[in-house]
Amino acid sequence: MALPTTWSLLALCLLASTATAQLQPSIRQRQDRRAALPATPSEPIPEVYVASGNTTLVAFNGPLDRDSLILDRTRFRWVDVGDHTLILEPITDLSPSERLILQVGFKDKALPSKAVLAVLSKVDVMDAKVEVDRRANTPEALLAALTQKETRLQGLEGTARVPSWSPGARDPGRTRGAPPPPAGDGAQGPGSPQAEGGGTLPERAVGAVLQCLPADGDGAARPG
Repeated sequence: MALPTTWSLLALCLLASTATAQLQPSIRQRQDRRAALPATPSEPIPEVYVASGNTTLVAFNGPLDRDSLILDRTRFRWVDVGDHTLILEPITDLSPSERLILQVGFKDKALPSKAVLAVLSKVDVMDAKVEVDRRANTPEALLAALTQKETRLQGLEGTARVPSWSPGARDPGRTRGAPPPPAGDGAQGPGSPQAEGGGTLPERAVGAVLQCLPADGDGAARPG
């Protein structure tokens, strides 16, 4: 009867050790690694793995513009931008579905002009230091910048294009802006007194009366 009791105790010990291991939080491995900014828009952006209670140093091989940082600072306990470095410490771990986008610009005129990174948390690993290679002025970076400028220029040309229009399209007989001819320049309308027969209306009435009077031989009219 002692043998089954021994096996039972061993089984209980194994179950207890397994439960204890499951309750213990997993320990993240700290790592130092290198990353590179994408040379073309089709390449994925680099990722930075952060963890609560730990700082992550991101080093760049280009001078940073400290005032150009775009990041949700409410999620971080410490955010510090240096001349070539960026230090991050989150307040809590980010959820598995969270990806915070970080953007920071460079001071010089080389390309790419800014760095875009994705900040997230992993259960098994965190970044102690990430060295980011800018790959400044590579042929791929220059071509990508040229493509973006051409696309922007085409959009501006499309919005600035105006349809052709002729000033005299609506009134071919007149020049745009010329005033109409004045009404009193000698032209007579159909209702004016001199429109028919010539002379004013009183003059034509007197002439009609004189034509009705009889005339003598020398052409003088006799008084009535």
